[in-house]
Amino acid sequence: RLYFEELSFERTMDIYETEKSMGIIVSVGGQIPNCIALPLHRQGCRILGTSAASIDTAEDRNKFSALCDSLGIDQPDWAQSTGIEAAKKFAERVGYPVLVRPSYVLSGAAMRVASNGAELVS
Repeated sequence: RLYFEELSFERTMDIYETEKSMGIIVSVGGQIPNCIALPLHRQGCRILGTSAASIDTAEDRNKFSALCDSLGIDQPDWAQSTGIEAAKKFAERVGYPVLVRPSYVLSGAAMRVASNGAELVS
């Protein structure tokens, strides 16, 4: 069957339970499937393909950085900032340009490169 429904945790669970599905593929559909993979797994859904835990590790900057460290993979200095002042301090410490992006996004969606303080603020 083919469903044209919103892609949300609730609708996905409705379809999964109604169809008595063997599993769910969450690797298509953009960012939303990545964001609902862990809740679906916790609800007992069988995730086909990349595991919910692996998706979470790739999405979460802290977990991904820890994985790189454990594997001895070099990575650039980075910081998680919730405000502009912390971001400015980081940029001043490492120098421009800096890459600014949401923390739980694999793609380049909403990613920006700031070449100076004015661009960082905007």
